[in-house]
Amino acid sequence: MDPAQLWHTCAMAMGIALEIRELEIGDEQQAIDAHHLMLGEDFEFLPTWTSAEAWEDYAYRMKAGRRGEHIPEGWVRSALFAAFDDGELVGRVSVRYELNEGLLHYGGHIGYGVVPEYRRRGVAQQLCRFGLQELRESGIERALVTCASDNIGSRSTIEKCGGLLDAKLPEIEASHGAGTLRFWIPTQSIR
Repeated sequence: MDPAQLWHTCAMAMGIALEIRELEIGDEQQAIDAHHLMLGEDFEFLPTWTSAEAWEDYAYRMKAGRRGEHIPEGWVRSALFAAFDDGELVGRVSVRYELNEGLLHYGGHIGYGVVPEYRRRGVAQQLCRFGLQELRESGIERALVTCASDNIGSRSTIEKCGGLLDAKLPEIEASHGAGTLRFWIPTQSIR
C-alpha cells in the first residue's frame, strides 16, 4: 500500500479526517490560494512554484522529485504532500530524503505549514507524523526537524512527535530575529 494511502487509513482509524497525498491537477486553485495567503507570513506553501509555470508541470515536477528526478541544482530528493479535510486544503508537508549543508542547519528532513484558519487543530502534528512515516518507509532512521525558536506551536508539535533537541547544536543563532531550533526524531517511533 502506498504510504499516503496507509496514512489516510490510519488517520481515519484515529478519528482524524485528513487525507494526505501528493498534489493533483484538480488542486490548483486551492493550492495557489494557500500559497498566496501564506506568502504574507513569509512561508512558501508551494516550494519553487511561480505563476509562470503551468500547474500540470509543477504537479509533475513535485511527483518526479519524490522519485529523485528533475531535481534543481543545490536541492535534494524530496516530495510535497498536501492535507485535505473534507476536500478543503488545510496544510502541506515537504519531505526531504537527504540533507545538504543548508538543510542540516535550517530546513531538516521535514517542513510543514498549516493554513491559518486550520491551526491549533492537530493538523501540523498529523503532517509531521506523516513525514516521519514517509522517511521511515524510505529507510531513514532519524529525522531532523527544525523550527524558529519563537514558534511555540511548531516546537510543541515537534516535541509531541518525539523530537529531542540536538545535544551538540540545539539552536542556531540568527544575526537578527529568531534563531533556529534543531530536533531529532527517531522515525521508528511513528506507527
